[in-house]
Amino acid sequence: MEQMVTISVKVPRGLRERIKKSRVKMSKVVRNLLERQVLEEEAREINEEVKKHKKSFDRLSVEAVVNDLREDRAR
Repeated sequence: MEQMVTISVKVPRGLRERIKKSRVKMSKVVRNLLERQVLEEEAREINEEVKKHKKSFDRLSVEAVVNDLREDRAR
């Protein structure tokens, strides 16, 4: 299991009381939301990288890539 660290967040007192009454597992909710947000940001960064290299990818033909792979394997 991955080592855990503690973070803290301030919420209004009223919200804290509502959380207690509802028996919501606050730590689980926060972990899930943070994980989702990080994944979305990583996906956004990957999309930006793909957009940067799209012109290069568009110039490649499937046949050329297949031929290059076959030549490399034959060596």
